[in-house]
Amino acid sequence: MDFHSQKDLFNNHRHQAIRNLFIEKRKLLGLSQNELAAQMQTDVSSIIHMESYPGNFKFADIQLFSDALKVSIKELENLLK
Repeated sequence: MDFHSQKDLFNNHRHQAIRNLFIEKRKLLGLSQNELAAQMQTDVSSIIHMESYPGNFKFADIQLFSDALKVSIKELENLLK
């Protein structure tokens, strides 16, 4: 396996960890996907996509979800260690 393939796998792993954190936080806050979508002023398909699509996040999306779910920079940093 070449370096680029390994790098992609590592990035996907980190993004999955962020995705899992967002799902956990949404549930801890007692928010349904519909409620989170309303709070973020988006449609529920965006929330469903974020929670189930295995691809990478854009930085802007991480920021939006972090703000809405009250995820701190420290929590995100801990996932990247």
